[in-house]
Amino acid sequence: MNVLKRRSRMVSFRLSEEEYESLRDICLRAGARSLSDIARDAVHRLIGNGGEQKKDIETQLRLLNERIDAIDQEVRSLAGRLESHAVTFDAAGS
Repeated sequence: MNVLKRRSRMVSFRLSEEEYESLRDICLRAGARSLSDIARDAVHRLIGNGGEQKKDIETQLRLLNERIDAIDQEVRSLAGRLESHAVTFDAAGS
């Protein structure tokens, strides 16, 4: 985003009180200078970063798949432990 570029157009829209507060919270968390900066950044992401946005989505999907694989492995490990515990419990109880 080029901060030196002259901005001569203005876009105006209404928000509910909840939407405004959410946008303000995002602004504070992001350390943005203004609500306009956050809104402008969102617009840039929507229209200006086509290739970059696709790359971000691909990266997020890859990370999500890695997390799903890790969860799957953990579930299998836990299921194996439960199964061996059940066998031990059945043998002791018989």
